[in-house]
Amino acid sequence: MASPVSPPTQAVRARCGRVWERLEPVRRRVRRRVEVDTRALAAVRITLATTLLIDLLHRAQHIELFYTDSGVYPVSAYQLTYSDYTGLSIHAWSGALWFQQLMFLIAGIFAVAFLLGYRTRLVGFVSLLLLFSLHARNPGLLNGGDRLFRVLLFVALVTPLGERFSIDALRRGRARRTVAGFTTAALLAQPLAVFSANAVLKHRGEHWYAGDALEIALANDTMTIFLGNVVAEYPQLLTALNYGWITLLSGSVVLLGLTVGRLRALAALAYISAFLGMFLTMSVGLFPFVLTASVLPFLTPPFWDALARRVPDHWRDRLPSADRLGPLGRRPLERRLLDRLRSYGQPGIAGALTTAARAVIVVAGALLLLWIVTFTAADVTDATVPEAVDYDHLDQQSWGLYAPDPSEGYSWYLVEGELANGTTIDALEGGELSFDRPPDASKTYETFRHRKYMQRVRDSGRADTTNVIAKRYADWACEQANDRQDQRVHYVTVYRMYQPSPIDGGYEEPYQRTVIERYCGPFETTDQDWSHVEDGDWADPAQSLPDDGPPGQPPARGNDSAGS
Repeated sequence: MASPVSPPTQAVRARCGRVWERLEPVRRRVRRRVEVDTRALAAVRITLATTLLIDLLHRAQHIELFYTDSGVYPVSAYQLTYSDYTGLSIHAWSGALWFQQLMFLIAGIFAVAFLLGYRTRLVGFVSLLLLFSLHARNPGLLNGGDRLFRVLLFVALVTPLGERFSIDALRRGRARRTVAGFTTAALLAQPLAVFSANAVLKHRGEHWYAGDALEIALANDTMTIFLGNVVAEYPQLLTALNYGWITLLSGSVVLLGLTVGRLRALAALAYISAFLGMFLTMSVGLFPFVLTASVLPFLTPPFWDALARRVPDHWRDRLPSADRLGPLGRRPLERRLLDRLRSYGQPGIAGALTTAARAVIVVAGALLLLWIVTFTAADVTDATVPEAVDYDHLDQQSWGLYAPDPSEGYSWYLVEGELANGTTIDALEGGELSFDRPPDASKTYETFRHRKYMQRVRDSGRADTTNVIAKRYADWACEQANDRQDQRVHYVTVYRMYQPSPIDGGYEEPYQRTVIERYCGPFETTDQDWSHVEDGDWADPAQSLPDDGPPGQPPARGNDSAGS
């Protein structure tokens, strides 16, 4: 028999109840601002899954170059560089091409299942693990967009991404219209943290809040693509766009976080338009796709209702039903187990397990929200987080794209091969090597990942890479050159060409510095034991040119400064 509640305890409960009731208007306002339409969550899932597939297809074009032992970054090099990722990549279990192709295929299958919303949270979690494994296999290819992709996918998985427009929804036979809680609060807080932190970091520079940073950014010829080459010719338009972008960044908490209804949806569409502009003008990797996914939860019911009214009825009639899914239409295994417990006369255990699972999700959402706020605040204030959580893989809330200022110069790289008779050639393309500034520097890289990797080659030997990345790249260049040439290439030299951006209208002559000089073998295998490689062929690190401008070095040979 339950013991009677003492009068003081009853008084405390009554007082707390009255306070809770008085807070009802506040709670209602907060709930409206963390409430997310489940159709928006479905759009997040579809966009993230599509981005997974696009990323896999993009990487697969150069799978042998970047992920196998015959490429620039064999498993033996992986084991000696980026120690934070050592042992964390399934892709590093083998450097064989067939193994990497198999891993890409498996990741693609899970991404398709995630896209269709089949066992959404489970396949999404597996996709996240495979994505992290892929990133860990060659960290030299990554930029901030890849980190944001991992983070957003991680945060999104605690929300019911499969509630609508999914196989899971068809199997369940019902769906909520909106959801609200710590999980959705974390999902909404993530883009606000990215935008606000980036606005603070940009404020530390000189150009963004002065209105000329976007003009400087688009003067970077290796980053400017497509429409960016056209827009760069209109300085007044760039100034307006610059201030518009700063307004979106610095005002994100107000424009997205505090608004509701149609106003919030209109604000979200303004951000999506900006990301479309980023995609059409700048080579920044996955950023436009992931940023778009991050603001989709801010599209409110009025937007989705208006969109639904424009969907033809005959399209809706073609949607499958659970009966037509075959084996995929069966109830999830865990639900069948709970039903069995109830049929065995254990409804209490089934209810307790259901409550516990929901509690875990709520706690996970609260912890994610705390993680986002804590590490973002620590990054922008340079504060230190508690030692218990001061871990590199937790410190993922750093968002410095083009901050504090965009670079006022850009680089491209040349690989020169020297034959036995002293003749020099382009080691990778054959023929004569040109040191002239290219008409379009963005085309000197096949993809943005090639550009990122060459930056790692340039920086090899600093921080956590022990010179291995540059040495292996030079040895790969030796192999490529000797496969293409009738005469043996004895040496290769990797040059970095640095071009100050023509911000004031005219090009300076580019600067040339040696990244590495390397003797071309002979090697018995392509997969070297890098722990025994000599350091004598490494170029002087002092010759490296910083991205923010060269300190008065002589111009490169053979430059045509009049070229366009």
